[in-house]
Amino acid sequence: MVSIISSEAERLYPTLTIDSTHDALAQVYTSDDLQEAYMTGAEREPTGLEVEAAAEQLYYSDCNSSGLLLDSDWNRLPDGNKAIYRNRVRTIITTIQKKGTAE
Repeated sequence: MVSIISSEAERLYPTLTIDSTHDALAQVYTSDDLQEAYMTGAEREPTGLEVEAAAEQLYYSDCNSSGLLLDSDWNRLPDGNKAIYRNRVRTIITTIQKKGTAE
């Protein structure tokens, strides 16, 4: 059984056969290289800026879905409240990555 990510990598970067008479046209990167890079990217840790952007969006989504009026912006939200949203984002990302890489 293969993981979701490895299956997706194989679909996006299928193994190519190169005719030996056209060695000069051989790719610099093989399909295996591209598949490995895709899977590594899917498993990487998000940057702090990515987590921050997602946390801010999650905060606004929560507020809007609850019908709350936003009287302040993300930048004025107390650090403890921001931390809650950052942790939720990290949990979501970890869950996605575990599902994507499970075999």
